[in-house]
Amino acid sequence: MKNTDLFNLFELSPVPIWIFDVSTYKFLDVNKAAIEQYGYSKDEFLSMTIHQIRPPEDIERIEGIIKENVETGIFYTNTFRHILKNGEIINVEIASNLINFEGKEARVVLAIDISEILHAQEALKMSEERFKALVRDGSDLITVIDRDFNYKYVSPASKRVFGVEPDFFIGKNAFAYIHPDDLALVEKEAIQIWEYKHIQLSPYRYRDLNGNWLWIETRATNLYHEPAIQGIVCTSKDITERIKNDRIVQENIERYNIVSKATSDIIWDCNFVNDTIAWNKAINGVLKYKNKEHTTYKWWLEQIHEEDKERVLAKLERCIASGSTKWEDEYRFRCGDGSYKYIFDRGFVLLDEKGKAYRMIGAMQDITARKEEEAWSEVLESVVVNATDAILITNAAEQPVIIYVNDALVEMSGYSREELIGQFPDILHNKHSDQRALNKLKQAIKDQKPCAVELVNYTKQGQSYHVSVTLNPIFEGDGKLARWVSIRRDVSEYWRHMDEIEEQNRKLNEISWMQSHVARAPLARILSLVELLAHSKDEQERLELMKYLKSSADELDQIITTIANQT
Repeated sequence: MKNTDLFNLFELSPVPIWIFDVSTYKFLDVNKAAIEQYGYSKDEFLSMTIHQIRPPEDIERIEGIIKENVETGIFYTNTFRHILKNGEIINVEIASNLINFEGKEARVVLAIDISEILHAQEALKMSEERFKALVRDGSDLITVIDRDFNYKYVSPASKRVFGVEPDFFIGKNAFAYIHPDDLALVEKEAIQIWEYKHIQLSPYRYRDLNGNWLWIETRATNLYHEPAIQGIVCTSKDITERIKNDRIVQENIERYNIVSKATSDIIWDCNFVNDTIAWNKAINGVLKYKNKEHTTYKWWLEQIHEEDKERVLAKLERCIASGSTKWEDEYRFRCGDGSYKYIFDRGFVLLDEKGKAYRMIGAMQDITARKEEEAWSEVLESVVVNATDAILITNAAEQPVIIYVNDALVEMSGYSREELIGQFPDILHNKHSDQRALNKLKQAIKDQKPCAVELVNYTKQGQSYHVSVTLNPIFEGDGKLARWVSIRRDVSEYWRHMDEIEEQNRKLNEISWMQSHVARAPLARILSLVELLAHSKDEQERLELMKYLKSSADELDQIITTIANQT
């Protein structure tokens, strides 16, 4: 361009401008703005055609427009896509007019980059479509109410939430469908919209088409100052399921707290994801740990007795690996005071959708007393089984039946254990047994009191033997009779010894009588004869007296021999 004014207008314009030959489409001139915008040098531009700054798919359309404009010669504007030197595609608005440039038919073109404008328009369009979709298909109900809290607008979500079309609410008061018990609170909170731009209403119940009450949560925004709105915009959502779930959770929490307080068990909740365990207060009361309501999984393992730890851990890992939902075990656990308690532990494993354990809830029960009782029971059982005295146990029926006998009773009675179990204890008696002793036993059973008697029992072969019987009732914790325990000692040897003593006493009594009566006569004669001999001087008389003396001596000797034989 030679004209200075036109050159300045062309060359210094902030808008890219170029001139091209309408017959060859070659660039004839470009300004600085075009060079800066497109990234080509002026020489590069002048060696190019206008097709080279356009996507190939647009060229055919461009040629048609140019030919049409050459024929009409009119000024035109249009929107095209151009390619910069760096390959970026921009959208431009073209203003073009037919001119004569240095004797050539040409067109001068102004190209304004409208890419950002188009992007903004597209974003706005997407935003509008998104908003419409949210209002139309969103889960939240959007409404606009006026100063009197009457509905001006209700989104289509009302059909899904309340079962009615939006038009049903238009002009109706928003408070008309709120539960009477919630109305006062909602009205009190709603008037705060005139003080604050945004308010959050407490959950309230709202009646649907079928008369059911739905729990609704609403957030309101005062947009009366917005000309397009001029109302209060409310976003409401149905939270009925959430309220139900919250109540279930609350009930479970209350139930958990009640159980925790009511039971002596140590309740625990193990989270495998974050390696933590939450405990109820029994960890202090039972296990003597203070301020240990939250621990790690590792801490629990560290308190298990070294002799039990490997076994317990292996069993737990097998349970988790197998996908089982139940686990239980017994082990010794170290308490806060350093002592160990026997624990019966059981848990329920929670699995995720992949079957992986993520949580386990359970309870530890202190079974130390039970273990000690079991140990004593084993000792007592050993004593009972190995006792030399016969032991017989019956049930608590009105007419007791044998439920247990030890080996000593089997040996004593001659019956097998199978022959005795299920029988009445009378199997050991017969008609010759002391009826008074049996009656005493029956009365003791009736009165549920202990008793001791001596009886003559009979073996399976019918041989009698003496027994000393002690009978004791066993009561349950509530005082109810549970069973009878009878301990029987064979006292036959004692009674044989007593018989021998009685026989000896009888013999001694006979000897005593013989000594006091039979032996006394010859002894008295001997004494008298000795006295006569001492005073007799007649030889014939002395011989006669000696004859009588010998006879009395022989008689006394016979008596002494008899006594000796009896002892």
